Amino acid sequence: MAVARFQIYRSAGNGVTWRFLSANNRSIGQAAVGFADTDHCVAALRELYDQLDSASATIIREGPKQLWSWRVRVADRDLAVSSRQYHRRVQATYSCRSFLELVSQAQNAHLPRAAHF
Repeated sequence: MAVARFQIYRSAGNGVTWRFLSANNRSIGQAAVGFADTDHCVAALRELYDQLDSASATIIREGPKQLWSWRVRVADRDLAVSSRQYHRRVQATYSCRSFLELVSQAQNAHLPRAAHF
C-alpha cells in the first residue's frame, strides 16, 4: 500500500532538493530552497520534521494571476512551500493542512537518509 513520503532528487540548476508526495504520488509540498548536496537536504528535512510543532503556515496570494499558495516557516525562514498554486484560498488552505498533517504522521525512521541518483 502506498503512503505519503519525502523524495530527494536532483533539480536543474538548484543542486539537490526534496518534495513531499501524497499516497497517490502527487506533489503536495517542496523545499523552499535548493541544497548543495544530499547531506544538507536531509538535514533540512530533519529540521522540518523536528520543528513542525513550532512552524507557522501562511497562505499568500501572488503572481500576475494572483493565485494562492502556502509557506511553512520556522524562525522567519521558509522551510516548505506549496508545489502548485490554487485558484481559491480554501484549496491552498486545505493543501497546507494536509501537508502538515501528513508530515506529522510520517515516522522519523522513514525519513530519507540518503539519495541515490
